[in-house]
Amino acid sequence: MAGGIPDLSGTWDADFKGAEGTRVNTWDSSDPFAKHPEQAPMTPWAAEKFKDVRPPFGALQTFDNTNDPVQRFCDPPGVPRIYMYPWEMKFIQTPKAVYILYEYTKVWREIDLDREHPKDPDNSWMGDSIGKYEGDTFIIDTIGFNDKTWLDQTGHPHSEALHVIERFRRLDHDRLELSVTIDDPKAYTKNFSNTKVLRLTTAPMGETLCAYSEMKEFQEKVVDKTQTPPGK
Repeated sequence: MAGGIPDLSGTWDADFKGAEGTRVNTWDSSDPFAKHPEQAPMTPWAAEKFKDVRPPFGALQTFDNTNDPVQRFCDPPGVPRIYMYPWEMKFIQTPKAVYILYEYTKVWREIDLDREHPKDPDNSWMGDSIGKYEGDTFIIDTIGFNDKTWLDQTGHPHSEALHVIERFRRLDHDRLELSVTIDDPKAYTKNFSNTKVLRLTTAPMGETLCAYSEMKEFQEKVVDKTQTPPGK
């Protein structure tokens, strides 16, 4: 804490040393490893959309004609899926806003501390975010999403009514806890949440972009070879 405000400075990465670090595959704590992703509390609208997902991760994993918007179109992963990737992130704290820089796809967010949400926000990939400090926790409240992203790696959909609450709390010097709560009455019959842990790292953030040329090379050198049956 510095001046009553939690210090989130540093570069944070998935906690590979702890069980909670990278083993969260959904934000539904009743099925954290996505062993039964079809059992999420989806409404009929979301369940119908979920039938068609072909994700490259999770229980339904396939590289054959995947329709993952990130893998197929290089779309931004959005919030909160971006936390499912094993890449780094960094906070920049100022008196009026907190900025989060993400290594994956080189995107960033501005979380304003001195305003409310607009009454009719423009829908976007990362949504409209406002934040506040409560004790040792930094809380981010985000609305105004488009419906083009998935919530997680296994393909759970969401609607434009999605409301995400993120809570960051520093457990100790080297560990940062992230708790995510999902509220989307069009897509889910109840709210749900899950928690994962990030670890302080000295590794520099690198260039991790989604580029069609790299996706094509990965498809040809890795995916196609694993999908093509060996010759007789």
